[in-house]
Amino acid sequence: MIYLAQPLYLLLILLIPLMYLAYWLMRRVRRKRAARFGDLELVDRLTPLVPRRKGWLKLTMLSLALLFFSIGMARPQLGSILKEKQVRGAEIMVVLDVSNSMLAEDYSPNRLERAKLAVSRLVDELQGDRIGLIIFAGESFVQLPVTSDYVSAKIFLNSITTESVPVQGTAMGEAIRTAVRSFTMESEGSRAIILITDGENHEDDPVAAAKDAVDMGARVFCIGVGSPEGKPVPMNGELLKDKDGNIVVTRLDEKTLMETARAGNGAYVRAGNTEFGLNPIVDEIRSLDDKDFQSVVFEEYDEQYMYFLAIALMFMLIESFIPDTRSRRTLFGRSKGTVLALALLLASPLAAQAQNDRSEVRAGNREFSKGEFREAELDYKRALVKDSSSVIAKYNLGNALYRMEGYNEAELYFKGLGDTLKRLSPAMASDYFHNSGNLALKQKKYQEAVDAYKESLRLMPDNFETKANLAYAQKMLEDQQRQQNQQQQQNQNQDQQQNQDQQQNQNQQSQDQNSQDQNQQNQNQQQQQEQPQISPQAAQQMLQAIEDKERQTQDKVKKAKALKQKSKEKEKNW
Repeated sequence: MIYLAQPLYLLLILLIPLMYLAYWLMRRVRRKRAARFGDLELVDRLTPLVPRRKGWLKLTMLSLALLFFSIGMARPQLGSILKEKQVRGAEIMVVLDVSNSMLAEDYSPNRLERAKLAVSRLVDELQGDRIGLIIFAGESFVQLPVTSDYVSAKIFLNSITTESVPVQGTAMGEAIRTAVRSFTMESEGSRAIILITDGENHEDDPVAAAKDAVDMGARVFCIGVGSPEGKPVPMNGELLKDKDGNIVVTRLDEKTLMETARAGNGAYVRAGNTEFGLNPIVDEIRSLDDKDFQSVVFEEYDEQYMYFLAIALMFMLIESFIPDTRSRRTLFGRSKGTVLALALLLASPLAAQAQNDRSEVRAGNREFSKGEFREAELDYKRALVKDSSSVIAKYNLGNALYRMEGYNEAELYFKGLGDTLKRLSPAMASDYFHNSGNLALKQKKYQEAVDAYKESLRLMPDNFETKANLAYAQKMLEDQQRQQNQQQQQNQNQDQQQNQDQQQNQNQQSQDQNSQDQNQQNQNQQQQQEQPQISPQAAQQMLQAIEDKERQTQDKVKKAKALKQKSKEKEKNW
């Protein structure tokens, strides 16, 4: 499929017939003037050096040059927006740690950014493989389902931060299980998980999760990011501290990662500053059995303008070398005019390329107005490939994804556009906050929806639809808070009931112990009456039994208190 980025330049082709008409009129006027001197045949004999057909040849060369020049300026591009094709490869799930410990600066600029750069380079090298992206900290989420759309993969990768997961910590095992659940059914036997983390696992057992992954037909490869000696974690201009006020030093746990890779039938590589470690792992993945996938992919267009401009330049050079024995003048000026035209020809593609082309956004708007949201999405993504900072493209793309019910993906593009849109257009900013409120409402984030609607009304106070949505969001927020309070009250009641049950158990144990002690005393007294004399060894054994029983009771009480205290302790946030 051929696509023209600047089709208006094709209007220059209309000059070609005008050039032929002008030249024909010019020759006709010239012959009329020559006829005033006498017979035309005699004039032709007296002026043998005057060209007869070279003028038409030079005009044809210039016309062809103008034709290819116009096509080149229109910037023809090859490719297709949406293409379904058969690909062969493996399914790779990249599991990326986004906990606060990944902000440590033992890599430049830090662990997370260095890992994102390496994954981006991996995406550039993929051919036929499908890739997915899982991010995790205390919880794990599917950032990007498995896809062959490498452009979208890089866009989603660039949006990842340590704030992408709300719960901090490091739960490697849950992340591996999330990756296993994200594979498609058709990829069985060709699945690979690449776990990129510092290995400081705080939550679960990644080794057991890796064994489960092998049972599901996946191999687990681990890349250790960090240094064994450790680095502090900079946050908000300070160093991260634990709940006791001590500076956190995050260290690479290679032992855990090696055991995880071994259990996952994979390999472990420690990331370096120059070679991150993905290349040897990719070589291992190549040994997997490739599968055939039917994929719908978005492809970036390839520019073809340079070929047409080169042809135009060739015809202009040919025209300049055709001799004109009557005069050194060319058709439209002297030779310096040809040089100027050549300079313009060479400079024009650079200007066209440097121009901020918004044609993809306009094309997306046309598709959006027709209700073709999928096509609009791809047009907007094309615009972001060429200009990743385009606010309008991000905003429109978020709206298209919202219409397709892709709320989580739409949120990624909507995030952080409000201040810029306020400077561009208050009306557009009001629409943005209104749509952001709708998006939050769909995700049941009622507090965010209320805040967004209020911000929209500050810019456009008379918007009745926004007011109605605000009232609905406030009601849903009240209901949500009421349910949370009820749930919290139920949890408190359950805790109180558990405490009461625990206290009753302790009292019962104490009563049982006292009864046992009393029975033991009665037995001792009876034995003393029956046997007035008792050996010191027997007395010591009896005392030891009583102390052991009391120690067991105290251990049970201490364990219950420790379990209760542990549930109240703040989890590690790195």
